[in-house]
Amino acid sequence: MAKKQESVDDLKTIAQLLQNMLAIELWRGGLTQAEIKERLGVGTSTVNRILKGVSKEVPTTTSGKE
Repeated sequence: MAKKQESVDDLKTIAQLLQNMLAIELWRGGLTQAEIKERLGVGTSTVNRILKGVSKEVPTTTSGKE
């Protein structure tokens, strides 16, 4: 029974991480927090928590050597 519960917990964790990634990508794509909230069916505070500290700019690495 414990093994089955671990699998369920793992799936919930994966679903949460995917939801977080989707919220970040939607935000970087130009949607407002209110639009993200509606699309994902979560509360405003959840969207705020996900996006807190996330830059709208996608970090890129460039090297001076080519």
